[in-house]
Amino acid sequence: MQSFTLATVKTEATYEPVICVSDRSFYLRSLLDLPLPLRSKATVKDLLDSWHDSFSLLVELAERLVRYPQSYSQDAVLAASVAFETPIRFPNKLLCVGANYASHLREMGVAPEKMTPMPFFSRPPTTSLVGPGRTVRKPRSTSQLDWEVELVIVVGKCLRHATSLDEASSAIAGFSVGLDLSCRDLQMVKDLGMDVSRGKAQDTLAPVGPVFVPKEFIQEDFHDLGIKLFVNGEKMMDARTNEMLYSLEEQLLEISKYTTLEPGDLVFTGAPAGSAKAHGQRWLQVGDKIRAEIEGVGVLDVEVTEDD
Repeated sequence: MQSFTLATVKTEATYEPVICVSDRSFYLRSLLDLPLPLRSKATVKDLLDSWHDSFSLLVELAERLVRYPQSYSQDAVLAASVAFETPIRFPNKLLCVGANYASHLREMGVAPEKMTPMPFFSRPPTTSLVGPGRTVRKPRSTSQLDWEVELVIVVGKCLRHATSLDEASSAIAGFSVGLDLSCRDLQMVKDLGMDVSRGKAQDTLAPVGPVFVPKEFIQEDFHDLGIKLFVNGEKMMDARTNEMLYSLEEQLLEISKYTTLEPGDLVFTGAPAGSAKAHGQRWLQVGDKIRAEIEGVGVLDVEVTEDD
C-alpha cells in the first residue's frame, strides 16, 4: 500500500488541499474521483467526513502518482509559489488533554499517576490554530510564553459514549505535530483555577502541521514514538509517547463520554517534561525559532513574531 500524507497550502488565490507522495505534492481537486460539487470545494476536513471511502480513493491515487508521475505533472505543486498551512484549517473542535506525561508531572512535583477524572479542555481553533512558518505572534499580554510539543490525534469518525478501547481506536484517522503554547502568567486565576482563554487560546498559540499522516503509514508503534522540541537549535524536550498515563484510546474513550468527537476534530495528547520553567524560566521571545519533531509523523517549524 503506497503511503501518503495530506496537507493544505495557500496559493495566491485560495487554500488548496494537496496529497504528498514520495517527496512530491499534488493538488487534489482535479485528481480525486469525486462528484463535481464536492471536488470543487473539497478540503482535508471534507475528506475526513467520509474517511473510510476517502482513504481507499487516496491510496489508489497515491499508487497512480508514483507509477505515472509524468501524467500528473500539471497537478504538481510548485513549492516556491505556495505556503503550507495547518492541514485541517477549521476543525469543529480542538481539544487538549493535560497532565498526561509521567515526566511532566514529576517536573511539577506531582506524583506520576493518572488524574481521575482525566483533565481535558477545549481551545477555540479558528484563530488559535495556525500552520508552520512565521505564524506565531507573541501576545502583548504575556511575559511568560511557554512551549509544549504534543502528538495530535486527527479524528476520522463520530465517537459518542464509546464503550471500548477498540471503538475509540477506530476513530483515529491519523496524526499531526502540535505545539501547545501557553501564557503561564495568565493561565491561573486565584481561587478559581485555570483560565484557558487567556492562558492558552489566544491567537496563533496552537500551531499544527505541516501534514496529516494516516495511522496506517506510521511505521513505528504510535504508542511509542520519539518526541522532541528545540528552541533556536537547543534541545528542550526529549521523550517518548509511551510515557503517557492515559493511552490515545483511553483519551478518546473518556472525552466521548462528555463531548461528541467528529471527523476532523483535533486532540492534543499532552506534553513531556522540559517546559520553559525547567530551563531557568527561559520564556519564548520574538525571533525565537521552535522545531517540534515526532518520530514517523513529521517536523513542525515555527517562528515567534511580534504581535500586530
